[in-house]
Amino acid sequence: MPDARRPSRDAVNALRMLLERHNHIVQEVDGQNDFGEDLHVTFTEDGEVTGDLVKIQVKGGRSWRRADGYAVPIGDHGGTWADGNIPVLCVVHDPDTSCLYWANATKQLLSARRNGEMPKTIIISRDQELDDESIADFVAEVRNYLGRYRGNRIIQAQLGEMAGVEFGPSDIVQHHVNVFGEDLIFWQRRGEGFATLLHSDLDWHPEHIGPEHFHPAGRPGLLPGIPVVVDKIMSMAEAQWLAACFDATQWARKPAVDDPPLHTNIDARDNYVARRVEHRLRIEPDTLTRSIQKLRTETATDHDLATIATELESDAEAYAEVLSKPWREMSDKARRIVTFYLVKEVHVGSPALPIDEQFRIVRRCPRPTAEYGFNARVGRPSTRMSSHRELVLAFELRPGDRIYWLSRHGNERGRNVSAVWDSEDTPGTVCVLFDQLMLGDTFWPEERFVRKVPTKPQ
Repeated sequence: MPDARRPSRDAVNALRMLLERHNHIVQEVDGQNDFGEDLHVTFTEDGEVTGDLVKIQVKGGRSWRRADGYAVPIGDHGGTWADGNIPVLCVVHDPDTSCLYWANATKQLLSARRNGEMPKTIIISRDQELDDESIADFVAEVRNYLGRYRGNRIIQAQLGEMAGVEFGPSDIVQHHVNVFGEDLIFWQRRGEGFATLLHSDLDWHPEHIGPEHFHPAGRPGLLPGIPVVVDKIMSMAEAQWLAACFDATQWARKPAVDDPPLHTNIDARDNYVARRVEHRLRIEPDTLTRSIQKLRTETATDHDLATIATELESDAEAYAEVLSKPWREMSDKARRIVTFYLVKEVHVGSPALPIDEQFRIVRRCPRPTAEYGFNARVGRPSTRMSSHRELVLAFELRPGDRIYWLSRHGNERGRNVSAVWDSEDTPGTVCVLFDQLMLGDTFWPEERFVRKVPTKPQ
């Protein structure tokens, strides 16, 4: 046997003898299958086998010494030690003193991860000595940690089954039950620039959000004091819970240098596109007709595009839904056809970007070009209703309104005025449809308003 192997065997044997002397069950991993773990230890209590199992990486020799203790290199084992189903301990055997020292590798890695760090070694203090006198405290501490670790994994699995999703081992999952008994789940993937909010009262439909979508004190100029996330009103307790979730996971939205690259969240992309398509159909009722006309022009010269269009439109039932039903009443097949009509392509950026920056939609038929080129300004919405000024939702427009499209004049953020018309029902007034209404310093990206203003210059 090579001399270099001797310290490792001495270390494994010393730890095995100590554990077996106190009636714990030790299984050694074959050297050819050693990938960051040397022993599997099952603890016993009063002569009875428990369900508590731990993995141990054992090191022996002087090379692991440091000025303040010992250090075990992590190497390629960081992911499995931090996110495995079973926690991992590191034990060092000092040949000069014949003493064993230990540290909880899984606990150290998870703690470092919360601080946005990626350590290279597991630090073992000289105070963490493992011998016949300290083994009872060692077993109690490790078993207590195993209970919490296993409990978190079980709770996470149960929440995933309840919401119909699968959480990754490194995902951060928080749970809240409101006063009505409804379940809310906050889900943050490491390195992803947004979180996912799941709500039982919304049929667990995922809402992909970032801190920029959350207004715990209400939106400036509207709904003061009422917490809002995207377009959903929250109770004060829900808002406090959500604020705590965002604060606790701030580090997780920033990818660590040594983290493996994160793949694009396909569900988030599809939900984002679907939301934008639904919104476009709501504020531009004729956008579907114009997009279909544009597609017909493109398919005349693009054979591949024509083939895709023919295949999608071959489903007569789904195609009929496209022409007759609103978005929320359509089947998935019909929605796919509508998305194909409206969306030419989707540019995808880094997963670490906020969701509004990560996905950029190129529409098949952009908004109509300008007929009138003038700017428009809007202040806070008036609380007084009069014959000369009225605030209504865009979908309340009625047939017969004569529409004239404006140029894409906007503010510094690129928000645009979309349309202006002189309504037959209200002669002498001009109605302006704003793409995004600015209230103070905050834009309402999901709500579209129509403001009726006097035609006389103001």
